[in-house]
Amino acid sequence: MNMWPIRTPKTDEIMEILRILYTEKEAGFLAETFSAPYQDAKTCQEISIEAKMPPDDILEILDNLADRGLVFRFPHWKTKEVYYALLPLVPGLFEFYFSGLANEEQKEKLAHLFEKAYKSGLAMEAGPSDYPWERVIPIEKTLQVSQEILPFERVTEFIKTSHKIAVIPCACRTKHPCGHPLEACIVFDSSADFMVGRGIGSYLSVEEALTLLEDMEKAGLVHTTTNSQRRPQFICNCCTCSCLILRGLTEMHNPRAFAVSNFVAERDDDTCTLCRTCIEICPFDCYFYHYDHGDEPEKIGFNPERCVGCGLCSSHCPAGAITLVKVRSETPEETARDAWLRVESERVH
Repeated sequence: MNMWPIRTPKTDEIMEILRILYTEKEAGFLAETFSAPYQDAKTCQEISIEAKMPPDDILEILDNLADRGLVFRFPHWKTKEVYYALLPLVPGLFEFYFSGLANEEQKEKLAHLFEKAYKSGLAMEAGPSDYPWERVIPIEKTLQVSQEILPFERVTEFIKTSHKIAVIPCACRTKHPCGHPLEACIVFDSSADFMVGRGIGSYLSVEEALTLLEDMEKAGLVHTTTNSQRRPQFICNCCTCSCLILRGLTEMHNPRAFAVSNFVAERDDDTCTLCRTCIEICPFDCYFYHYDHGDEPEKIGFNPERCVGCGLCSSHCPAGAITLVKVRSETPEETARDAWLRVESERVH
């Protein structure tokens, strides 16, 4: 699990998590079968030949692990033959386990261990590279038509071009509950099939997925996805109170936690009514209230260095005083695999 794509620090908490989730027999089987997460997916028949075990025995082990969210099971997009792959800790095991059906007592214990692991090193491993693995997608309706908007900057592009779409419970808010919606994470294609097949997710139509995105925007959540142009596994709707990725910036102060969008908020002071909605909705505390002090008038202040270009302030502004302006033209890698390879090549710790 330490090989790819996000390294897993060997801490006491991580080792205890693995002992709780896997038996020694299961751990030994997986260590002998797979060399790295996601990278050497195999069929039951292939593993049977390598392990010199009957296919039925292999299938029983793998399906039991997959049903518990501890191994990834998916059909090949073309042949429909079922493959299995080792999961990394993040993104993978954490999301699939905490979004799953494990008993609440075990989830609570593991949540405590994950939180300790997060604060003792995992948070920095989630943002270890000058090329972040995750990025913010701006709220599409806040983008100005006069600007060049590329397909990967349109959240609806991912929805409309996916073969399968499903909604699952947010693993971060399952681990660390807050007041934001729980049924919030969207997964695609093989990940959608995997979660629905385990009884965790529910398939969505394109229209239902677009409606869900609007609901998440109204709830003040930030759209994030893999830092690639196409074929994402997921769109998460994140908050700074629970999300492992956003907390990497707000709590752990890691500037590599995720990639910001190509946009930044811009406010028209003449249109602004000083209602303070932007202050309330911004997860990153970009806005602040400046009282009338003699020569300096009452106003809303803005710190652009904290802005990630999510568009929440613009979509919630009742006066329409805030717009998103394109300030950079950074283009992510084309595929998720390309993105992960670049994460590794630009790793800084």
